[in-house]
Amino acid sequence: MGSTSFVSFRELRTSTTKINDMLTDDGKIIVTSNGKPKAIMIQVNETDFEDTLAIINQVKLARVINNLRASARNSGASEMSLDEINAEIALSRKERREPLVRSNA
Repeated sequence: MGSTSFVSFRELRTSTTKINDMLTDDGKIIVTSNGKPKAIMIQVNETDFEDTLAIINQVKLARVINNLRASARNSGASEMSLDEINAEIALSRKERREPLVRSNA
């Protein structure tokens, strides 16, 4: 694969043949909006597109997991003991079982 090309969404609409050639040559294109990256186009074929989609889904899942871990570190949740975690779970379950109390005030 060659270097990465950048194209705008506007260019996608107006220069499809050129962009198809770039994708064939480079294997990947970064699509931009207002100069900022918004999407990645990668070349696939009939035999590998399902594998490619599976890999993309793995990467997306890894990103979600990394964000959850960072959030847990930032909130201090990653330092909770097993007893503290179990207490949170028990409290949540208790709150779901108890009916909501509404006041008519």
